[in-house]
Amino acid sequence: MTPRPVSIDMVRTLDEQKISTSIAYEAMHAGAVLVIDGAPFLDDDGRIDRELVHAHMRRCLERVPEWCLRLMASPLGVTTPAWVPDEHFEPRDHVAFEDEPVALTADTARRLTGAGGPGLPRERPLWDLRIAVLDTGEVAVGARMHHVVGDGEWGFSVIRRLTAPQPEPVLARAAVGWTSDVRAPRTAWAIPPYALRAFLARQTSLRGGWHDYWRKPFVKRVKRVASRDTASLREWWITRTGLRDRMLPPTHAAAFDVAASPAARRAARLRGTLNDLLVASALGAVDDDDRGLDMLVPVSRRRRGSGEGVRNHISMARVHVGPGTALPERVAQVRGTVRDEVRGERADTPHGRMLGYATIMSLSDEPLWFGEAKVNRVIVFPVGDPRSELSAFGVVYDGMLSVALVSRLELDVARMADSMRHDLETAAVADSARAPGRHDADPQEAA
Repeated sequence: MTPRPVSIDMVRTLDEQKISTSIAYEAMHAGAVLVIDGAPFLDDDGRIDRELVHAHMRRCLERVPEWCLRLMASPLGVTTPAWVPDEHFEPRDHVAFEDEPVALTADTARRLTGAGGPGLPRERPLWDLRIAVLDTGEVAVGARMHHVVGDGEWGFSVIRRLTAPQPEPVLARAAVGWTSDVRAPRTAWAIPPYALRAFLARQTSLRGGWHDYWRKPFVKRVKRVASRDTASLREWWITRTGLRDRMLPPTHAAAFDVAASPAARRAARLRGTLNDLLVASALGAVDDDDRGLDMLVPVSRRRRGSGEGVRNHISMARVHVGPGTALPERVAQVRGTVRDEVRGERADTPHGRMLGYATIMSLSDEPLWFGEAKVNRVIVFPVGDPRSELSAFGVVYDGMLSVALVSRLELDVARMADSMRHDLETAAVADSARAPGRHDADPQEAA
């Protein structure tokens, strides 16, 4: 029998920051909920047909091979960790079920994505699902994935691969053992030679490789290795000083839906995109500040061709608005700042009170299907610094914009959601007599 080839995929240095400490690791858990028709996955008693779910997930995983990989640390911290096949991967271990029907609220949705619970085990592939029957008869599929696996755009590619543009009958009623065509290296000592070969393969000449290596300061490289090798000491300090409680305060969430097309038409009248309007509405949903307000807007770099196949490839544009700025001016400021970031023309702007981040991504103009179940709603929660005052993530799916907000527990996230909904829904009244149409967020500018 021909031995299976070894598979190694190096984690990029910037991505490694998301797992560099237990605090960063816990903060970077991303969550989404798919609300689907219940009937195709329910038995005669109204309970979830678990074997049918397991069978469907095994077929889906053939389209998402990245979900079968785990992290392997490089010996002595010489390089970043690597993604390798999990030799003991069992999809059943990553799928859990709720026993009783639940009502779909923002808090329920967050719980289904693991919020408030233990983090994903580092020794396994960094994802899991939690599935519950809703009191409406629908089924909620809560998905959790660590941000080191991929950014928002990559995560949306996973949702598209887990679903299909038409119903997919689930033929197998029994889940069989999982096999892989590739394997992990027998020892972590295989990682440094692989990283060196991969680096040399990217070079066009020896001289070019020499300059490419030394363009990063040697002292910085040494510090990175030292940081990896002293991780246990850093974790002791985090525990000793109680830093986790200060860096990871409790949060709560809110969520709402609005029609995407009317909101996008209002954004167009304000000379912005739907993404610009969402960010501007978030900036107006909090108490003003005489220093002004700031918000980060993720900007994808993939359109330039340099991000093909890269799991995380975004930059952050920092939007600043002055005190007392009205909605039209906020939209214009967001539009200008994002455009400058896309062009690589970052301008010096004042810094005000930082809120968090906000973005929109377009998933699909048409309905998607999870097996034979139609996906009725998609909710994606923002992931980032829990200390943020407000972060918002919007998903355009099948003509609707679903917005999820996360804020610190002491702040009124429901009031913020009402304010944002007002800004986004006002267009629905003003434009009700106009012909319908879709105007989604620019997929190249919303990450």
